[in-house]
Amino acid sequence: MENGMTTNICRGVKNIASLNDRLLKKLLLLLLAMVATACQSSTYASKDNTMIQLNLSVWQLIEDVQATRMALPDIEKILGQTLVEQTQKSNNYFKFYSGQPVALAAGATIAKIDLRLPQPTHNATGMLVLDIGGECITVEQVNQIFPNLTITGMPRGTSLEEATTLTDKTTWGEIRFGFQQKRPDCLGYLVFEPNN
Repeated sequence: MENGMTTNICRGVKNIASLNDRLLKKLLLLLLAMVATACQSSTYASKDNTMIQLNLSVWQLIEDVQATRMALPDIEKILGQTLVEQTQKSNNYFKFYSGQPVALAAGATIAKIDLRLPQPTHNATGMLVLDIGGECITVEQVNQIFPNLTITGMPRGTSLEEATTLTDKTTWGEIRFGFQQKRPDCLGYLVFEPNN
């Protein structure tokens, strides 16, 4: 009888150990998932969406970008913020960065920042795309500052995001002004692409 009881106790202990082992594994997996989520949040969403105030007009902003290198510290200084790498978009060729919205002088805003910088192993130039909103900046206003624009893109009628693109080519590189179909009379975005 004592032997049977010992056997039952041993089986019970083994069952508890097995249960504890499975429970421990589940807890460990849950903990790993929580850590991964926390790390992901700090990588992708370390910025709140508050608007940064800059006392710059769109024209001063363009001038400042053209006067600097297309490098992360320089662009961050101009935009008054630390940009966050979008590691889910970055690849072997480019690192992608985004930032907070920016309020510019005269009621214009930067709604979205998209900075693309080449990886050290990739021989390419960077690119900065700024979605412009707020107070309307017209084609006439752009033409006053940049009188040598050429049309380099036209909408094909498949999306309101498509744009008429006007390009200014300088020794620095290209600046493209996009007037999207959803708001065709107002500047929708700027693209800066330096020569080097």
